[in-house]
Amino acid sequence: MDVRVGTVDEVRSEGCRIVDVGGRRIGVISVGDDFFAINDKCPHMGASMSAGSLGGTMLASTPHEYVYGKDDRVIRCPWHGWEFDLETGRSLLEPKRSGLGVYRVTQEDGHVVLHA
Repeated sequence: MDVRVGTVDEVRSEGCRIVDVGGRRIGVISVGDDFFAINDKCPHMGASMSAGSLGGTMLASTPHEYVYGKDDRVIRCPWHGWEFDLETGRSLLEPKRSGLGVYRVTQEDGHVVLHA
């Protein structure tokens, strides 16, 4: 199902817009020129992920080297700080066990379209 979320400018200015699709709350998040869509419910205790914060994380690197990356590509749950990759939805702590549903988002004729 394709859902027009709003104009590109509207969604960018809001930063995040919640859309209800078949009883599922989906957060469409603007980061720079990109848009991401995730289930809005944290798998831990059900907090609204759209109320969380965006940031980055430390990346795997050689010993004694600290590399920061994924800037604004990691969303943190507002209740307990669980972190998820916006692109894959996978938990940073336990990527094989926990994650958020992710959906494809495109831009068509100046609108953000969610493909859910």
